Amino acid sequence: MKKRLIRLFLTLIIIGYWSSVSAEDAAVKQQDAPIRLITISQGIKVVLKDNRLIKISLPTNEMVYQDSLMARSALLPQLNANLSQVFNRYQPAMKFASGNVNTSDQNALSYGFDVYQTLFDFGKSLSNYRASKELLQAQKAHTESVKRMATLEFIVAYFDLLETDKMIGVFEKEFESLSAYLGDIEHLYQQGVVVKNDLLPAKVKLADAKQKLIAARNDREIVSAKLKNILGISLKEEIAVQDIRMQSPQFPIIEEAWRLAQAQRPEITFYEDQIKSSISSARAKAVENFPVLFADAGYTYTQNQYLVHEDNASVVLGAKMNLYDGGSSRADLLKERSKQKQLKEQKDKLIEDIKLEIEDSYFDLKNACEKVAVASEALQQADENVRFYRVKYKAGSATPTEVLDAIALQTKAQTNYCADEYEVKRGYAKLMYSMGIDLGLIYERMENGKNGNEKR
Repeated sequence: MKKRLIRLFLTLIIIGYWSSVSAEDAAVKQQDAPIRLITISQGIKVVLKDNRLIKISLPTNEMVYQDSLMARSALLPQLNANLSQVFNRYQPAMKFASGNVNTSDQNALSYGFDVYQTLFDFGKSLSNYRASKELLQAQKAHTESVKRMATLEFIVAYFDLLETDKMIGVFEKEFESLSAYLGDIEHLYQQGVVVKNDLLPAKVKLADAKQKLIAARNDREIVSAKLKNILGISLKEEIAVQDIRMQSPQFPIIEEAWRLAQAQRPEITFYEDQIKSSISSARAKAVENFPVLFADAGYTYTQNQYLVHEDNASVVLGAKMNLYDGGSSRADLLKERSKQKQLKEQKDKLIEDIKLEIEDSYFDLKNACEKVAVASEALQQADENVRFYRVKYKAGSATPTEVLDAIALQTKAQTNYCADEYEVKRGYAKLMYSMGIDLGLIYERMENGKNGNEKR
């Protein structure tokens, strides 16, 4: 019994050891996993291919396309075929004075086909088909707007991630500066030059810098997860982004920006095509109860030895008309006209919103550019200020508080500069988006070393 317990105990130890080794190997493999570098133009291509919002929109295009084929079918011939076999209990016959006379075979076979074609319906079928085609164009414009929105969302998240990376660098630099300063002051304390109270503010500042660094790294993970979600890749995959050089943006004339937006924004095209579709649909509904001229040709065969001709072919030319439908067609027409008015108002409202969006993006970008210029100068002054007070402190002519304040001002200046720098890049993307310009083309040109500010 004891031997069995000892064997069981040893087996459990071995299993536990190999489990820990496997876990460590898995952790090492995860740490050694390659980091996927994503450039902005590569990311845009991935978004246009794998973004979930775009994938949701694409099947709607196919459904609307099939609707257009259904509407087109009214313009084409309709072909029907039939085949039947009758099984009668009794052979069909008629009574005459002299007796019964058979009229057909007892079990008769019959078949035939029929071709129906609308010849003229006052343009109803054609208008319905045009309405469906215009709806298809509207849906394509909507899909294009979804693609552009997904692209802008990616670009903003991309620059957000770059900003968090820069912020981590800023707080790491602050932590290093405070650590170096704390090392100096501890050395002076050991020599008896400073008192213990001079150490406490430096330690508090160092702890605060460490907390900000932890928060920045956590923010980086959150923004990275958001970017991976936009790209449609696994949240477990490690990614890195590459910054892009951008020349000082050129500011367009507001009126020119409005003109470009009205010509290029797919959202406006969406409403224009919707209005065209509604007009075509209204034309079809206006002639709903008008006469329809048609042709119907067919061939039939019925097995019956008592008939002179068992098969026959026919052509029918006719007209049909719904004389009264209780006012349904007129109500439907008025409803469609009201829809046109609503779509026109929505289009006008969209145009005004786009104008406001352009103005807002324009002045946000202008404000960010001005802030970057100020922040750049302030950063140089802050760096010089830190060097100045560090030298004065070592010479004994500056207080610890002055040195800590100088480091805090340096961190503030670096933070402002990074935030303003990426605010410019995000603002530029938003302005180009508002104007309806292809963002993918812009950033592809930037990565190729060309001026992305050129208008297309």
